[in-house]
Amino acid sequence: MNTMANFASNAVESEAQHGDRIDGARVIDLQRLWGAVWHNRILIAAIVAGCVLAGLAATLMLTPLYTATASLQIDQESRKIMGEEDGSGEAYRDADRFLQTHVDVLTSRRMAERVAQELDIFDNPQIFFTKMHVAGADEDQAVTARGRRDLVLQTIEDNVEVTLPAGSRVVRIAFTSPDADFAAQMANAYAESYARYNVDRRLEATIYARDFLGRQMADARDRLESAEREANDYARSVGLVRNVGGGDEASLTDFDLTSYNTALADARNERIAAQSKWQLVAAADAGAIAEAIENRAMQDLVASRAQVQATLEAELADKQAGHPAVAPLRQRVREYDAQIAKLAEDIRSSIRDSYRMAAARERELQGRVNMLKGATQRERDDAVQFNTLMREVDTSRQLYDGLLARFRQTSAEANITSNNVQQIDRALPPVKPSSPRVLLNLALAAVTGFLIAGVVVFLREQGRHAIRTPGEIEDRLGLRLLGITPKVARGGMIEGLEQPGEPLHEALVSLRTALQFALPSGGSQRLLVTSAEPGEGKSSTAYGIARAFAEGGRRTILVDCDLRRPALHDMLGLAAEPGLSGVLASGALSSAITAGPVTNLSVLPSGAVPAVPTDLLGSAAFAQLMRKFGQDFDVVVLDGPPVLGLADVPVLASGKDVATLFVVEAGRTDIDAARNALSRLSASKAQIVGGVMAKFDFAQARRLGLGRQYGAGQTYYRYGG
Repeated sequence: MNTMANFASNAVESEAQHGDRIDGARVIDLQRLWGAVWHNRILIAAIVAGCVLAGLAATLMLTPLYTATASLQIDQESRKIMGEEDGSGEAYRDADRFLQTHVDVLTSRRMAERVAQELDIFDNPQIFFTKMHVAGADEDQAVTARGRRDLVLQTIEDNVEVTLPAGSRVVRIAFTSPDADFAAQMANAYAESYARYNVDRRLEATIYARDFLGRQMADARDRLESAEREANDYARSVGLVRNVGGGDEASLTDFDLTSYNTALADARNERIAAQSKWQLVAAADAGAIAEAIENRAMQDLVASRAQVQATLEAELADKQAGHPAVAPLRQRVREYDAQIAKLAEDIRSSIRDSYRMAAARERELQGRVNMLKGATQRERDDAVQFNTLMREVDTSRQLYDGLLARFRQTSAEANITSNNVQQIDRALPPVKPSSPRVLLNLALAAVTGFLIAGVVVFLREQGRHAIRTPGEIEDRLGLRLLGITPKVARGGMIEGLEQPGEPLHEALVSLRTALQFALPSGGSQRLLVTSAEPGEGKSSTAYGIARAFAEGGRRTILVDCDLRRPALHDMLGLAAEPGLSGVLASGALSSAITAGPVTNLSVLPSGAVPAVPTDLLGSAAFAQLMRKFGQDFDVVVLDGPPVLGLADVPVLASGKDVATLFVVEAGRTDIDAARNALSRLSASKAQIVGGVMAKFDFAQARRLGLGRQYGAGQTYYRYGG
């Protein structure tokens, strides 16, 4: 029994658990979906057909509209005529934004107004309204000129469409109108007007730039003159004089300081040279003075003295020192020596005077340089403000020169304006209307019909509670599907079971096999067959299971435990009494059990209907009877009553040795009733081994597209038959 309990705990779920599993499911059951479509096929066809007819009628009532298309090529840079014109003004990385800006301008209210003005639509709005089939053009909104103007612009904006294909610079301008010729006229007017607008815009921008630059130049010129005047006034006030050609920073004082510095350096060198020369000759003999030696007069005096000295020495060789001829010669030598000494002294004095003059010049130049240094420092202090003023002058001059160059270029461009917008294709009057598109409208109507039908079917299916397919037993009830019994003609159930190879017989044999694996092995096996409501095929299923076990060689007894509305004795043509109720009342068992139509099958009908069936089924006598059946038979099949709201089935199913089989009739069993029944069984600790779908129409399953899973079952049952 533990095996049966474990299986039941896994196979049976409470209503709350089942609800969680269904709510958490994420897999769409396509078979159930197709089944819903098939069951509602007539409704779906009616809704779709109605929508298609409505769409066709609406399409035929619509006014044909014609769409004409013109195209413009918009280059990011215009062709440069002078070689200096500015391009598009946009960087290549902004190409998408640049083109989108043109598209936005084309669809702007300003362009609509420009086109309307060029075509004189504002002056003759009624012609425009007639061509565009504008309703209410003579009503309140068109009474005033402002109202007519707004209506014209709104109509144009509503019927123009500007598109820019990805990766292209060709813009398509489409205009839609009931008049094909007028549609082409408006599309071409848009293209031509925008090309002219682009040129006008550039020309206006150039003229504006020229006027703006002119004003800026006048201001710059005034600022330059003012800056120069202020700089000159400041230089005059501080006595700052710039040296022409000496650079921006060279003043006269700077120039003088440089000159005197150079002269001072030369004078210092001369003084040093003169001082050195004087120091050499100051204490030197006349013969050691280079200038004296090199002096021509000195050389003549020395030569003349030498001659006289030679004559004197010759005379002294022959005469005495006191001889009269010697004295004059001695006098002449002394005279020459005096002249030589005097000349040497003059030369020495000349060198000393040169040294003194060089020193005096150096001192004079040093004083002048010192004076100029002070003046230069003062000038540089004054030049700080002056340089600031001069930088302002330079800045103003550069600004003025730049504005002047730009002004000249802009003036030239004002007379030569290029255009980066060119019309590629002119719009031609369309031959076929662009709308209404009959096939598209019909397709949309059909899609709408299917959507509406889907909503209707969904709502209907939400209100449907019947279980239709075997898969729903597992998906919606959480039960293991053990078998499917086919739908048979009324009164044909017994015949179907009696003929091996028939679908019903094979289905019950298959169910028996599944039960053999589901029921515990060893000892007697007791199986309770029940359903949620009466008439769902539980009695015929119970009989078929019992017959299948008996045909399989197992001693089987079928007990009719439905003591309220028994049906088993009528189905098998047996006497109802004494039956189960009689056995429990009198204990006469042998006379109550009837042999079944096949070997190994015994049947115990229900007997007379007792006053309180629940008490009888829960009595000790019933429990003792079940134990006896367990000893005498291999399989005990209990045809129980439906669960409903009664206590009969919970009492029968609460036994430890009882396995419960739940029967669901295809297309009839209510899902809520089945869940409530299973919930009651679970509350009574019933060991539910699985479920069976009874009266399943395999032919209809094939029509619903379920042939692979269920529709082929009938063919399988006939295999080999």
